[in-house]
Amino acid sequence: MSQTPGAVASKSKIGLFFGIGVQFIITMFLIRLVVITSMRMVYPFIPQFSTGLGLTVAGFSWLIFIRSMVGWAGPLFGILADRHGRRKLMTFGLLAQSIGLVYIALARQWWAIGAIIILGIGITAFLPVQLAYLSDLVAYEKRGRALATVDLSFATTGIVILPIFGWLIDTIGWQAPFLILSVPSLIAAAITWFRFPTVEHQTDGKLPWSAILGIAVKPNVLASIVVGVLLLFASSSSMTVWSIWFSDEFGLDAADLGLVATSISLAELGGIALSALFIDQIGKRRGSQIGLLLTAVAFLLLPFTRFTLLPAVVILVGLGGVLQFATISLFSLYSEQAPQARAMMFSLVSLGLATGMALGSPVTVTLWENAGLWAVSVVSTVCLLLAFILVGRFLKETPTPRLRTPMPKSVPS
Repeated sequence: MSQTPGAVASKSKIGLFFGIGVQFIITMFLIRLVVITSMRMVYPFIPQFSTGLGLTVAGFSWLIFIRSMVGWAGPLFGILADRHGRRKLMTFGLLAQSIGLVYIALARQWWAIGAIIILGIGITAFLPVQLAYLSDLVAYEKRGRALATVDLSFATTGIVILPIFGWLIDTIGWQAPFLILSVPSLIAAAITWFRFPTVEHQTDGKLPWSAILGIAVKPNVLASIVVGVLLLFASSSSMTVWSIWFSDEFGLDAADLGLVATSISLAELGGIALSALFIDQIGKRRGSQIGLLLTAVAFLLLPFTRFTLLPAVVILVGLGGVLQFATISLFSLYSEQAPQARAMMFSLVSLGLATGMALGSPVTVTLWENAGLWAVSVVSTVCLLLAFILVGRFLKETPTPRLRTPMPKSVPS
């Protein structure tokens, strides 16, 4: 059926807003949703998955740690993507994810280590490379809204997909999410390989290893990695402390904590949406600094609400929103720090994010047990203020000329 002129005009306007075709960006969003879901779904269902595999909760937590450590191979995948093309690495990542999901559903006990490594490889090979691919496609002046729109998948997973997976686990069994998610992973790999265009990009695929190392140690690149560590440390700190705090201080049960978690996810969705709407207008660096500063303020306010539930929830929800605004706003800024090795750049940042996430939880628990909420709040605030200074001092906002690659309006047939 042919589209009406009005429908075509509406799609054209939306495409102009995002700098890329509507169908294409929806497809990118859905594929990222599949990968983000495979990454996030292990956390809320640790008891069910550990029991299903025949492991203790502590044993399964080591599997999650191993998967996180695979993220340290991210820069290698970034270099491969810069040398051999984004599409190849994205397809490889999705295929590895599909295999890992099926493998873990069939595994028992410590045989699951192989599955979790394959799954970690898939996630690590795909997520940063997709951001580089989208950055190649979209002009810098509209890149912030495009990247933020695709990353709405992060909050969407928590609000929509994980509750459905919880029902599937109770109804069918713990393997259901893994087996079901393996199918769209395979479909996404086929779409990426057969229908996504091979785009020109700023990357110099013939850079010698010495030049690649030189790029990796540039001040703005190193600062980007450190900003990622500091920001995700604060993010992990907030995710770790609030459930412990609310359980100890207010006696909330699992159902009540779930409602708070849903409220935070909705705020995260709002923060990402605000970034998509405004970051290109106010400027990537300025907007990122505003987000970091607001997040620092929210952290400082937390201890003042320690003994009153409603204000505590309000500040915590606001913290979730501004934290995601800052995180997503930084993506488009990262994209111009090393455009000649963009996939490697995003992979290095992802390494920093993974490091901050890994450090945040144990440090936060130690601070909480020994010094309380004030210590957690002050340490996270200092991290955010340091990130604010590094962004202003080292991260440049001078877009490089973009090569003239035709923008895909849709996923080609």
